[in-house]
Amino acid sequence: MGAGRVPVDRLPEQQLGRRLVAIPLALIVVITVVDIHSPPDVHLGPLLVIAPALTASLAGPRLTALVGALAVAAQVVIGVFHGGLTTTNHLAQIIA
Repeated sequence: MGAGRVPVDRLPEQQLGRRLVAIPLALIVVITVVDIHSPPDVHLGPLLVIAPALTASLAGPRLTALVGALAVAAQVVIGVFHGGLTTTNHLAQIIA
């Protein structure tokens, strides 16, 4: 069997896993929106780590990396909306 090909009996599993990736993407959106609308002393950004961790169990490394990059971008958006992208707290969360 060639590289990159999925056995026919595993195809439904792979398609289901790709559909389930909507869950981590929805988590990124929900966490970002709630954090932006929460008071400045409430920090929900660290919860964004859930999205790539969950994606790793559902999809391959490329999709996991993409979701991880989206989580980092969401953390940057949160920092911009809270007016302190260069604060120690937001920098630590972005790096983490």
